[in-house]
Amino acid sequence: MRRVLSIFLLLAVIGGTAWTLMRWNRGTTLTADPWKPIPGRAAIILEVPDALVTWDRFTHTSQFWSGLERIPAMRAIGRSIAQAMERAENDAAFRGSVDGTTILVAVMRTGGEQADALLTYAPRSMDGAPVRTFTELLHIDEAAIGTLLGGNTVQCRPDPALPALSVAVRDGVWIIATSTALMDEALLQEKNPRAIDSDTLLREASRTLGAGADAHLLVHLERARDLLHTWCLAPWVDALDVPGGWAALDLRARPDAFLLSGLVLPAGAHPSFISLEHQGTGRNDLGRWLPAEVAAWDVRQVDDAERLLTDIGIASDSTATTLGPQLFHWVHGSMAIARDSSATDARTWALFQTGDPEGAANELRRTCPDGIHCDTLTHRGVRMTLLPVANAYERLLGPAYAAFQHPWWCVLNDVVVFAPTTETLRTAIDAWYDGLTLAEDARTNAWTQRIASTAGRTMRWDVARYAPRLADGLKDRSDALKDTLLRSNCGGASVQLSPAQHGRIHVAIGLEHAPVAQRHTAVHWTTPLPTPATRRPDIVRNHTNGTREVLVQDATHRIHLLGSAGRPQWSYQLDGPILGEVHQVDRFRNGKLQLLFNTADRIYLIDRTGKDVGGYPVKLPARATAPIAVFDYDGTKDHRIIVPVADGRVLNYGLDGAPTNGWEAPRINTPSSNTVRHLRISNKDYILVVNGNGGIDILDRRGGVRERTDLSLGDSARLMHVAPGIELMSTRLLWSDSTGVVREAALNGRPRALTTTGHHFLGRLSDDGAYGIIRIAGDSLTVLNGSERHTLRTFGTPLSPEVHRYDFSSGVRYGVIEPERELVTMVDEGGQEPAGLPLRGATAFSIADLDLDGILELVTITADGHVVAYHLP
Repeated sequence: MRRVLSIFLLLAVIGGTAWTLMRWNRGTTLTADPWKPIPGRAAIILEVPDALVTWDRFTHTSQFWSGLERIPAMRAIGRSIAQAMERAENDAAFRGSVDGTTILVAVMRTGGEQADALLTYAPRSMDGAPVRTFTELLHIDEAAIGTLLGGNTVQCRPDPALPALSVAVRDGVWIIATSTALMDEALLQEKNPRAIDSDTLLREASRTLGAGADAHLLVHLERARDLLHTWCLAPWVDALDVPGGWAALDLRARPDAFLLSGLVLPAGAHPSFISLEHQGTGRNDLGRWLPAEVAAWDVRQVDDAERLLTDIGIASDSTATTLGPQLFHWVHGSMAIARDSSATDARTWALFQTGDPEGAANELRRTCPDGIHCDTLTHRGVRMTLLPVANAYERLLGPAYAAFQHPWWCVLNDVVVFAPTTETLRTAIDAWYDGLTLAEDARTNAWTQRIASTAGRTMRWDVARYAPRLADGLKDRSDALKDTLLRSNCGGASVQLSPAQHGRIHVAIGLEHAPVAQRHTAVHWTTPLPTPATRRPDIVRNHTNGTREVLVQDATHRIHLLGSAGRPQWSYQLDGPILGEVHQVDRFRNGKLQLLFNTADRIYLIDRTGKDVGGYPVKLPARATAPIAVFDYDGTKDHRIIVPVADGRVLNYGLDGAPTNGWEAPRINTPSSNTVRHLRISNKDYILVVNGNGGIDILDRRGGVRERTDLSLGDSARLMHVAPGIELMSTRLLWSDSTGVVREAALNGRPRALTTTGHHFLGRLSDDGAYGIIRIAGDSLTVLNGSERHTLRTFGTPLSPEVHRYDFSSGVRYGVIEPERELVTMVDEGGQEPAGLPLRGATAFSIADLDLDGILELVTITADGHVVAYHLP
């Protein structure tokens, strides 16, 4: 168990690093070869493109990141790459130099117990501004730049929490090493005509990698074992029995897991791999016999028990001949060894499945003197028997069974269960009868559903629960790693091995994020705000990685951007509450999005790093009386920002923050409280402005009167919807008047009332072109379709006077708030709540797939100021 555990820990850590630099793309054409400096003794090699973008995606989506940030070096790397991201955002030359280029990361042992990393990188440009930006980010001083570009090595330290780095540039390749010893080796290798990929087995391993993975990882098994001396105590590492050769792994990163799969290509025959080939694969479902306290277990398939003893080669011929028939030859199906999480006096169980339980029991009893003199006890009707042969299973199967010196055993269905003591065996019997097994443990099952149900061998750990045992094998200076295992809420971890063709072995490795305490809600993440908030969270798109982020405004009018995993990105103090919608625009037409919105006094344009874009904020000459409208007349990203203000003018700005040339700001009789609307009918543009007294001004692009209408909506009307007609005057408007009555009319028509007074919102558009109208009446939600009215649902508690409509593939749902209970929920058009609702929340909510994992999240804010993202079923 310890052997494979140590290997797993290494691969899990490196796999996490791989995600930060993901997406395999060897098709990029480079003038320089970043493979040349990779030392021939490298233990781990990672090749990825576009490191800045993929790191950004990782920190925004991964639930592991908050735990990893507790390690000072990881936090420092995050700071440094965030600086690079900010430079790439605003520096076109630097961005062009780094976009789509390949990065290699190699890890190796450099002597004693020291491990170092080497990064090689070939930017697209080595001239001018990009080089200066690279050196600034690495904190290379002005005097050293010439030395560096002259072919010599320089030292730098981009962050106090990181080690000093050695940097060199050779033939267009930047070489960065965490030690001078590794840099020396890299520079020697760079001159060597035989690159590391001249290794025949390495080339063969590379060819097995898949095309659809996020990244690829190559691990030299023997060197990786030696590398473990950096973190693990010598007895653990020395006990490892790994073959020579390479593992070639495809990495797939998910917001709550790291998944690696691929092949092991051994350099020669190895007993454990030979045994896998001869035993085949089977179901690893012994969780039905393992107590819920188990935190680590190792299950392997047994088709031919006698041959397995021969293949693993632990028992001597005489031991195999004497003990094998009575203790092991009857095994068929699965065998497992399992431990709980105690750091001392850990309870251990061994399980052996058989096709003939009675025959197996008879064989075991033959070890008793005269076949009858073994000690026996009974627990819950199950006979427990002492095995009189000392250390029998250790002699047959190896040191993993050393705890079973004189074990007790019993038969549960078709499984023979062994334990070192009667107390431990009783625990297994109780779990079997009471249903308190791993198969019934929700936390364990969550991971079971994500891994293969059949394999030749499956090793699993509940990492956070098993942390006390893991600490036994880690050195004192690995406290940060031990802390991370707990604080990052690592959950299920697994390594699965199965035979493949030509002596190769399929391997699948996974690590899950899951809190130790079983969740009773669908909380995805929660992030506290400095003060509570009442505004509905806004969902915005991160143009760098495509994920969705959450923008919230607290009670002090400060806005906060949270990444898709809930991590705060930046905060910005506004002068007042945001009015209306938050827009995203591409001011510079380069694919990069900014946030555009207004308060009563200013228009803001903020980039993805939380900085004002040049020319903003715009101070309005009079207070805005409505949210801004943002128009792109011709679809050319030449946006116009139109806002009515308190002195009656309707102002027009460009994205540069300057008033639009040619716009003659009209003055309306009474300032408008409605967002200005834009219509395009028969290739003509119409701008609709609803005055405060209900009159309608129809303007052209220059602010002049284009058409006139006699329609009046009345004082303090709230415009709900504009439905363009075939020609302008057939355009229909829906609005609610000062009493809450919903009315409808065409621009050339007469208003007609659709409802009585109340709080009304638009529902679904019906086949006849009419909208259903949703009304909140006290504790009830009703829907009006024409003359038909019916109650969707009565909640038994007053509802907030706010409803939002959500369109799902399965139909329309309406979201409401129960303020007295601090709950948010939805109902469908039949009045039914979806499974999993209601949820705790005090504000209207937004729904989006934040981290692009195919699962929607509902985002709301609690009364005490926590932004919460819930998984929706």
